Formats: sequence, C-alpha cells, structure tokens
Amino acid sequence: MLRHEWRGLLLLLLVGLTVSCAGTPPSARLSPSSTTVTEVASSERPVASESAVLDGDDSLDVVATTTVEIIEFTSWPLTGIRDDEVEDWPVLMVKIDNHDRARPQFGINSADVVFEEIVEGGLTRFAALFHSQHAEILGPIRSVRTSDFDLLRNLNRPLFANSGGNEAVLRLLQEVDYVDVSSNAAIDAYERMGERSSPHNLFSDTKSLRAVGASRGNGGTPPIMFARRNSGDVSSASTRSVDGVDLDYGSTVVSYRWSAQKGWVRTQNGTAHIDAGGVVIAPDVVIVQVVSYTRSMADGRSPEAVLLGEGRALVFFEGNLTEGVWKRTQGDEVTKYFDRDGQPIVLPPGRTWIALPRVGQVQIVE
Repeated sequence: MLRHEWRGLLLLLLVGLTVSCAGTPPSARLSPSSTTVTEVASSERPVASESAVLDGDDSLDVVATTTVEIIEFTSWPLTGIRDDEVEDWPVLMVKIDNHDRARPQFGINSADVVFEEIVEGGLTRFAALFHSQHAEILGPIRSVRTSDFDLLRNLNRPLFANSGGNEAVLRLLQEVDYVDVSSNAAIDAYERMGERSSPHNLFSDTKSLRAVGASRGNGGTPPIMFARRNSGDVSSASTRSVDGVDLDYGSTVVSYRWSAQKGWVRTQNGTAHIDAGGVVIAPDVVIVQVVSYTRSMADGRSPEAVLLGEGRALVFFEGNLTEGVWKRTQGDEVTKYFDRDGQPIVLPPGRTWIALPRVGQVQIVE
C-alpha cells in the first residue's frame, strides 16, 4: 500500500515539474553546458547507458547516455597500408619460437609487427602482432615472459596466444588487461606437429584464435603504432644511406641487408631466414630499439626488457637509416621515435620488425 502511495506522489511531482518547466521562459532554462539528467557527450554512436534506481523502485529509471568517438580507419593501423575494408578487431599477439629447431616458422611473414626479445642463454623469441592478415598455420608457439607485459599494455586489450608459463609469470600476467587465447585457455585451438620435437611443435591458426577471443569477450581496437609519412614529407637531416645492421644477441646473431626488390633481408646465424613456405623474411621497416634488461621477478634466470623510459633508436627503411631516440613514459602509451632534432620519425607503409638488443650488441653496416 505504501509503495503505491509513494509511486503516486512521485508521478504528481513529475507532472507539476513538467507544467512549471513549460511556463519557464527559454532564457531561464538550463543552458546546453549545464548538468542535466540526460547528458549526451557527442553526436557519435551511443555505446552505453545506465539506470539510477530511486528508493528501490526499478519502475522509475533515470538514464544517462554516454558516447565515445568512433574511429574509422582508412588504412590498417599497424602497417599504414590503405584498404577499403579495414577490420575493426583486436590485435592478436602470438609468442613464436626462434630456436634453431623451431625454424622454419609458420605464419611469421603474415604479421604486421614483430618484436624480437632476448630470452635465456642469449637466444631470442618473437612477439608477433597479427591484424591485417591471416595465417592458416602459426607457430611454433611458445611460453610467455615478463618482457611481454609492456608489449601487451599499449595494444588496448589484445588477444594473447602462448603455450603458458611458469606459475609466477602467469600470476603476474593477471595484472595485464588482455584476452587469454593461450593453450591453457583453449587447448582445442592448438595441435602438435608430429614431425617436430617438443617443445618446438605446438601450432594454431589466426582464425581459431580469433574465434576463441570472441567467445571470451573479444578485445579492443588497436592504436596507431607509428607516425606515417605524407607525400610532402622530407627526409630527416639525420638520415643517411646504409647497407644494413648486425645484431649479436649472444647465441643468436642476426643481420639485415637492404634489397630494393625485397626489403631488409634477414639472416640468422649465417643462413637466410625463411618461413615454412620458403619465403625470406624481409620487412619493409626495421627498428632497432636499444634497451636494458633486468632479471625477471618471475624467474631470476630470465632477462626482462625495460620498455619504459628512453634510449637509442635506429630506424631503417628504403635503404636508409635515421638515428635518434625512443621514448615511452607509461605502459598504456605507444613508443614514439624521434630523430636527433627531436622530430618524429615518419615511416612508409609496410611491415615492421622491432629488435630489442642491449647496448653494445648493434653494429651499423655502411
């Protein structure tokens, strides 16, 4: 009884307010900048609403509509390659083995961006970002390292595929916002290749991993990672022609040499680095981002790349080198690259490989 009486009083009050407002001159009403019950942030697509319940009666809802700006890409955000149909789906980051017994890898040439990080024993491992292309076979897929955390944090909730990790790594990984599409989360999306030895024989594909991601909540739209060149841009004063670069990680020695027909052709430990389809790895852009490494909190034997701060950067494209610095102050920011004059280094469209060596492991080849 009291509940119905309270509802009746509220309805009478609303009617009275409506009549009062109708008699108020426009100049005395709330301006568009005032705070109102319903606030629309922009004319873009509304994406969420919430209800404020009065005194436990959910029949009276006060709706606050919020909106976000919808970004419509005309080119793929990680490569800068123009396309009439750019998919608005999350980045898929995959940990790919780079041990000699893991080569040749499957699917690596379909990645938009590939990071090469140092792991135990002077070996390296890849964190490959897939967005604009598919890979029907992908791997070998290996475990997560704490170096991966800051590679994930600025990708706006990416999908992350890996073969698991030790207990401490997986516990720390829970602090990172991502969608888990690892073999621990979805073993049916993975399979072992019989002709290869374990642990270098775990594979999946981008379609299956994206399906797992969609079932687990999907992810966010990726950021634009690099400044891209406009037609009128001129080369930096710190740009010069070079043949390539050598990187000595310890047990892994990598070289890139410029080919006008192919790109920056990669060799590893003295042999051409080709994928399982026989195609040489030759990205359009190579960025050497010199970093320091600390001991991982999860495993003292494992190095952890320090990706926040600043350091030396060497950016290779179109047969040229631009020297400068990299900077990143927070985990959710993309890394920015500047030339010696402090101007952003602008890249041509294409696939990018980012090497993460220590100081003293880089040799420019003139």
